[in-house]
Amino acid sequence: VVLLLCCMASSSSSVSVSGADGGETGPGATVLRKGAKVLLAHEKELVKKGELKDITHKGASSFWLEAAPSSPPEGFTNVYRPMGDAEVLSLVQNNALPSTQPYQAIIEGEVGREYAMKYLNGKKWVDTTPSSVVEFTVPSTTIQELFALQHKVEDGALSM
Repeated sequence: VVLLLCCMASSSSSVSVSGADGGETGPGATVLRKGAKVLLAHEKELVKKGELKDITHKGASSFWLEAAPSSPPEGFTNVYRPMGDAEVLSLVQNNALPSTQPYQAIIEGEVGREYAMKYLNGKKWVDTTPSSVVEFTVPSTTIQELFALQHKVEDGALSM
């Protein structure tokens, strides 16, 4: 199970997303501020369903969309990974990450979500231009196996 958590979009053109009533304004509509980039199809769909909400702060040069973390079922855990647009599109379209992207860590749990968000809010930097944090719900045993193979401490989080 994969859930897009937060995406940061840079400025370029205006966007509006039709609401549940089919209209562009009025009850159920979500209108994203002028100057925001055009949303990708999967982003529009998640906004329309109410699975992503606009949490952009006043004066931002980008808009921010966020989803609540999911609750993994028994025997599963959530891990988080910052990704750029190319990776997210590959994941959405092909159900796989592209082999062209460099390795980036996955970090488990709420600490992992907080750590991954640092790449979007400028507290951490990497040259792959992350624009989203993606949540993966995976078997806990898989994460335990990965952790046993490789892990490191990063700002109070353990990444794999």
